[in-house]
Amino acid sequence: MRSWFWYERDSGLAGLTTLFYHRIYVMSTYKQQLHEWVSLLDKKTRISFITAEFNKHYTSQLEEVTATFLQQHWFENITKYHVPWAFELPWMANRILKKDYADLIFCFGVVIKGETPHFDYVCGECARWITNLSLIYTTPIIFGVLTCNNDEQVLPRINNNFAIAGLNLLASVENIV
Repeated sequence: MRSWFWYERDSGLAGLTTLFYHRIYVMSTYKQQLHEWVSLLDKKTRISFITAEFNKHYTSQLEEVTATFLQQHWFENITKYHVPWAFELPWMANRILKKDYADLIFCFGVVIKGETPHFDYVCGECARWITNLSLIYTTPIIFGVLTCNNDEQVLPRINNNFAIAGLNLLASVENIV
């Protein structure tokens, strides 16, 4: 992520300060926090994982970290589905939603930018269709698709943020209903 910021520095000339416009590259270090409502959720909540097989060495880690976190918080009713590519995640989510198989859905995928615009098409359409499903159905869907420029950006992003976001979203939905 590119971050631009202004800062002042003493120029050394009779107390004058100079404004500098500086660009840095930083990775988001935001960590989700569990909302207090999560403790009120039914531990028998039906949770579905949909995981893309492409880049499996990463997607399986996303799935495992999230499942472990959920199980530590007593959510055991997890069903796992797999699709070949991230592009098929919305298709499987739609099938699960139509059959009312889940109360919460996690979509996991890792798409790493290459030299062609294929990355943009896959990520854009996957995000658009998952968003559309979120607007059509009342079941919360977590978009756990990592879109990275290279392999080095993937591992630091595999953490329990998706699990926490999912539980917080479900708790918010339950609190509204």
